[in-house]
Amino acid sequence: METKMLYYKIFEKKVEPVDYVNWAIKMLENSDTSTSLNILSSLSETLNIFEVEDYFYRAVRELGMEEPSQVECSKYYFWYLLKQIIDNESNAINYAYEIYQVVREEFVSEELNVWYEISEMIGDYRYGDNVEGITRESLITTIVKEAKKQLKCNFLLN
Repeated sequence: METKMLYYKIFEKKVEPVDYVNWAIKMLENSDTSTSLNILSSLSETLNIFEVEDYFYRAVRELGMEEPSQVECSKYYFWYLLKQIIDNESNAINYAYEIYQVVREEFVSEELNVWYEISEMIGDYRYGDNVEGITRESLITTIVKEAKKQLKCNFLLN
């Protein structure tokens, strides 16, 4: 797990103990090392959140890492979700709705208003009267097209 992804989950209070262990493993794969990082990566189920967090914060200190801002982490998560849409179109609808939630909570941008419109389309397709006759295929096509467009222009990540 990437550092900004982990911090995003921490900021959103969605972090699980296993996320810290996966982060430690990823850090070791990237040739980072410290005593606490080694210990954290070796922990296994059943994980105690307090113990795991303690080793995480020790590892962060030992590695001299600075905590990224919530905005940086939200941007990273937004980018990650866009990539997931491109890489796995079968889950595009779920990822698109998650993007809408991130945009709604974190960003104010005219360019991102399209995710509100897409979330409305998702709602109509899933739960509404669907007067537009939205199909799964047309919805996925719209989502993938927008994800590619936003990855290409990269305006939010600058």
